[in-house]
Formats: sequence, C-alpha cells, structure tokens
Amino acid sequence: MRRWVTDIVRRLWREMVGFSAVGIVGVTCDIATFNLVIGVFHAPKVYGSIAGTALGTLIGYLGNRFWVFRRRERRQSAAEVTLYLLVSAVGMLITAACVAFNEYVLGYTSLLAANIAQFIVGQGLGTVFRFWAMHVWVFPEARLDELAELAAPPHPDEDPDAAALVDSRC
Repeated sequence: MRRWVTDIVRRLWREMVGFSAVGIVGVTCDIATFNLVIGVFHAPKVYGSIAGTALGTLIGYLGNRFWVFRRRERRQSAAEVTLYLLVSAVGMLITAACVAFNEYVLGYTSLLAANIAQFIVGQGLGTVFRFWAMHVWVFPEARLDELAELAAPPHPDEDPDAAALVDSRC
C-alpha cells in the first residue's frame, strides 16, 4: 500500500502542487466572496457558499486548464467545460452540504462555525473529490495505447517513404 501511494505521489507531484496553488487563489476569492455575501449583504450562509464556490470554480478552471493541465490533450471546449462544471457542481454540493449540515443539523450559526464548515471541512472533502475527478475525467492523460501508437515506428507496408527514412537512420 505504501509503495502504491509513493508511486502515485512521485508521478503526480507537479500536478498536485499546481492544483494546490490554483486552489489557494480560488479559495482566497471564495473566502472573500463568502464573507462579503454573508457579512455585508446578510444573505443566508448557503447562498454565500454557492456564490464563493462559483467564483472559485471559474478561477480554478482557468488556472487548471491553462497552467496545471496545459500539457494534457484538449477536448472540444464545450465538452471540457461541461465536464469541469459537472465536477465542480458536485464539489460545490459537497461544500454547501457541509455548511447546511453545520447550521441546520448541528445548530452552529456563528460566522466562525460557517467558515470552518465551508473552508476546512467542505473545501477539504471537495478538493479531494475535485483533484481525482479532474485528473480522471476532465483533463485525462493520454491512454497508453494511444501513446504507444504515436511512438511506434511506421510499418513498411503502410508508408514506404517513412520506412525508408527509418532504415536510413539505422
């Protein structure tokens, strides 16, 4: 089990660090929006959760697509954005559910309790889900069979000119 975890971390550490950096920027905007909606506009805490998470999601998409996962194959933009929004919506529901559970089930109504439910518990659970889902579904690595096909030398039967080029390098 330990070797399995070590291999995963070794393979994904750059993405984890980048995902974390983008996440810090997104969460900073999320915290500001959450507290602005609740503290200044006196809206329900769940609305603040959704507004903050929506802004963080937009920032997260831009940072993840154009920086963290920039080397991954790109899909058609509409499909990629749709998958990103679906994954983010599930992450947002996880976070909002933690805020709702904190306030309506546990009865903690203070701003501090809401921030703990939102940013420690909710964001923690949501971030684990988002990283896994982004890595697997939204910005997937090229499949091994596709990579092998790209790396394989051309077959002489398919393209004689390419085969001659391969023979001349030997």
